[in-house]
Order: sequence, then structure tokens, then C-alpha cells
Amino acid sequence: MTTDESVRTRGTVFDRDGALVADYRLGNRSGRPAALDLRLHRLPAEHAVPAILTALPGWVVSAREDTGAVLLAAGGRLLRHMHQYTRDLGPDLGDVTWAEPGIEVRAAASVASSRLYDTWLAAYPPEHPDGGDDVSPANLEGLYDGRTLGPLLGFSTVALDEGRVVGAVLVNDAELLGPWITEVFRDPDAKYAGLGGRLLRHTLGLALLDGLPSIGLAVTEGNPARAVYERLGFRPGESFMTVVLPGGEHR
Repeated sequence: MTTDESVRTRGTVFDRDGALVADYRLGNRSGRPAALDLRLHRLPAEHAVPAILTALPGWVVSAREDTGAVLLAAGGRLLRHMHQYTRDLGPDLGDVTWAEPGIEVRAAASVASSRLYDTWLAAYPPEHPDGGDDVSPANLEGLYDGRTLGPLLGFSTVALDEGRVVGAVLVNDAELLGPWITEVFRDPDAKYAGLGGRLLRHTLGLALLDGLPSIGLAVTEGNPARAVYERLGFRPGESFMTVVLPGGEHR
């Protein structure tokens, strides 16, 4: 995950002739240096990738889908294939008053991040497209304290059933992305089916009351929640891949 400092730090890639090939935000993912939001300068991906492989061996690179596909073909390993969505906030949201019998909703900032972890872990088993090493207490704390992407916004919500966390929607103020939904999850028990979508819709209403004109999120390829977001009015934008490049001594 990135820190606030690394989000502001930019790196560049040049070819052997000294021509600028790409620039990126410097970060860290899974113990590896990371080139986040890598953007090419004029060259097509097929011509830029050799310089990227030479400059960043073993790095994690997040880039547009077309660039990511070329990195994969050059021996990279896919970590995540994601699709960005945005939702304009306006009267079309309708009545978003919370009216879920027996479920209490609180501001996320009033609930310790440690209380969310067991439900977060249950929502993302290893076979889930978003399961894996990123589902850890440290990364959840990073969303809460702003180290991962930016400050947690006040309309982030947590749902509780008799005091136990059963769902949450976390929204962070990302430096380059703006208000960004970083987590939407619920207890996988069938009795909570649909809770994530209802909680998200309620959170969108709180964001509208807070004066936000729009909000964004990213969804991993293969995640069934993608259909929920589209049903709630989110519109697709760019798609990105996160790829581990071959080479290097990183573990």
C-alpha cells in the first residue's frame, strides 16, 4: 500500500537514448517497490515496455489495461485487473433514509477498525477476486488512518447487528482520484443478502448531503459486485492492470 509521502512522489522511465518513456507515482505493494498509475509518453506500449522492464525489474506496475496486457505478454504476473466507475450524485438517488429493521448504522470513524476485521476477512475468502494478502489488519488500519489512499471521509458508514459489525462502506479522499469508495463489504451470511448495496446507496445519500457532486470506485474483474454498482448508477471508465514485472531480487 502507498503512504501519503509516496503518493506525492513521482518517478520516470527513460530509454537508452534518454527519451522519456513513462512516468508514475512511487509506492509499495506487498513488499515490492511499485510504479502506480504508470502513464506512457507518446510511444505505443509495444515499444515502451522494453525500457520499463529494464528500469523496473521485479516491480509492481499499475497501468492502463492495454499497457498491462503487453507487460503480461512480456512475462509479468497479474495481481489485479480492475475497472474504474464513477457515480454522479443528484436527486435521482431518491429517498436514501436508512430503514433496515434491526440494523444500526454509525459513522465509520466512531467504530474502531479492529471491530471490522473479522467481517472483512469473512467477506473476502481466498477464492474471492479481492481475497489474499491485502485483507489484513494493517491494511484496514491504513484505510482508517489515511495512510493507504487519503483521509477517511465522515460519511463512511458501518452497519451493526446487536453491536456486531455486519457491513461497511469506507470512502477516502484520494489525492488524485477525489472521493473514492475503498471498501464495500458485508457479512456473507445469507440473512444479510443485499445489505452491501443498501448500505452503499445510503452512503451515497450522505455524500450528496455533504455536497459531493460525484464519487468513484474500482472493482476487480470477476467480482459479482460489479452488477450491483451498475444497478446503482455507476458508469464504467478506464480499466487497469496491476502486474509484477519479471526480474529483480524482491520476494
